[in-house]
Amino acid sequence: METKQFLFKIRMHWGGIKKILHLFGEGLILLASLSSVFLFIYQFGFSLSPYTEEMLQQVRIYLLLFFFFGITLRYYTKFSEVVQEKMIFLDISLYLLLFGVLSAKLFFRKTFAESLPYLDFLTYPVVIYTLLAALSLIHLSRQIFILIQSYIKPSLLFLLSFVFFILTGWGLLLLPNATTQGITLIDALFTAATSVCITGLTTLDIATTFTPTGHAIIMLLVQIGGIGVMTFTSFIALSFIKNTSYSSKLMLKDMLSEERTGGLFKVILNILTVTFLIEGAGAYLIYTEIHDTMGMTISEEIFFAIFHSITAFCSAGISTLTGGYTHPLLADKYNLHVYVSFLIIFGGLGFPIVFNYLRYWRYLLISRTKVWLGLQKHVIHQPRLIQLHSYIVIGSTLFLITTGFLLYFIFEYNHTLDGLPLGGKLANSLLGAVTPRTAGISLTDTTLLSPPTLIMTIVFMIIGAAPMSTGGGLKVTTVFVLVITSLALLQNKGQVEFKRREIASSTIRKAISMLILYFFWLGMLWWILSYTEPHIPIFNLLFESVSALSTVGLSLNVTPLLSTTGKLLLIVTMLVGRIGILTFFMSLWKESGHKYYSYPSENILM
Repeated sequence: METKQFLFKIRMHWGGIKKILHLFGEGLILLASLSSVFLFIYQFGFSLSPYTEEMLQQVRIYLLLFFFFGITLRYYTKFSEVVQEKMIFLDISLYLLLFGVLSAKLFFRKTFAESLPYLDFLTYPVVIYTLLAALSLIHLSRQIFILIQSYIKPSLLFLLSFVFFILTGWGLLLLPNATTQGITLIDALFTAATSVCITGLTTLDIATTFTPTGHAIIMLLVQIGGIGVMTFTSFIALSFIKNTSYSSKLMLKDMLSEERTGGLFKVILNILTVTFLIEGAGAYLIYTEIHDTMGMTISEEIFFAIFHSITAFCSAGISTLTGGYTHPLLADKYNLHVYVSFLIIFGGLGFPIVFNYLRYWRYLLISRTKVWLGLQKHVIHQPRLIQLHSYIVIGSTLFLITTGFLLYFIFEYNHTLDGLPLGGKLANSLLGAVTPRTAGISLTDTTLLSPPTLIMTIVFMIIGAAPMSTGGGLKVTTVFVLVITSLALLQNKGQVEFKRREIASSTIRKAISMLILYFFWLGMLWWILSYTEPHIPIFNLLFESVSALSTVGLSLNVTPLLSTTGKLLLIVTMLVGRIGILTFFMSLWKESGHKYYSYPSENILM
């Protein structure tokens, strides 16, 4: 009778028990994920004794056990939800691999050794490290995303995500194995900020200061900063979460500049796919250009190619060679300069442009194939597939590249381009025209450029690249809207129009606000730096300020000379420039509700 009562009470409270088991399982997973992160930091950031290595091997097994029991409880308590996740097969595959590793290392160790020797690879350290990294990345992203499903202002979340990774990178770059002789706290913070904010300004020589481990950390920070912190985290989280709150969808919609909440996972997947395809192609081209010419091993050449492809596409302007692209081993590789130029251009166009033209080409391919097969007649009125945004970005980008190319070629022909072959002059002029708007890669000492080129560079840095890209600045769309608004005013037009479309008044207000806030921040920064850095010429400080706020990375050799205060000012400025000057102020400003009334209008004398 007592047994029946006990079972009855269990059935009565089974729902609460399952919740407790689920929370306990999630706690185990969270503990294992965070512990794995610290394990990796300790493992690769410090020099370890043989005894410590042996102890860490035991710790890895305990972490795998925590993951196994936690995931098992998650499957048991939420199986109906787990099986509906987008990547359930990957989730189950990792679970089976986890069970296999634990069986080979712990559960059925003797049986595996005697009867299944061909599965010995399951005990290899590389398999265990990869498994721990995958499980930690997936479940940390999933749990962070669940945590932020309660409404958080998108602009503030965007800001905090970059701050988090800057601080994380700061800690990683301070590890003993990340540097050759150690660096100061401020230099580590500056390097982390310039990497995550994909700027490229540096206070020290990246090539000689950091070890291969440090270079790998910097490359990872640049990649995260280039793709977008929340884009990367959201993709992993959405892959392993069935249901997301409506506020989360609105947050992602605003972050990705999408018009609707449906298909956000596909948008993020497309962003990652396009990024890795372009970077992969760029790495291959760079590898073919440098192979057997730089005195490196094959593994060093591959890392060099991947590093510089990522930093070029993400517009970071950081190199593993002293002097960057001015290094003698790269100075005369003109094909490489062209490859890097196109990586910068693709990174600066923005993902919406790429997707828009992919949809357009897909439509043309399908429609023309149908016409060729006789399945449909020729279409007289084609649908408007190319968005106005795409026309503006492509047109502005081509105009700026062409103008910059011609001006750089003219201004520097008998200056920094003197003595180069015609192919070298053309390749260097292309990169010289492309890099000021976003990348910060220089083929010569910037202080040697002619004054007209320096002024052109400042103008291009202010204009910047496209929205939703890896570049900074005011953005080409902002400048374009301001220009056509001024032209409409001069012509006394009532509306601002372009290509038979009227520009929304909210867009015009946003462009004007961005212009005012940009120059307000730039002016204040320049003014303060003139006080904190009296030993640096005022023009050089202006150049440095514009470069930091537009996240370009070009410098007149000023950055290493800055005081601690000056470096901190540039760190904040790079962060503001990366997330956008308007987004920064919106994240700190309280939103006002929509008003259902309006006051009488009145003209003000101008």
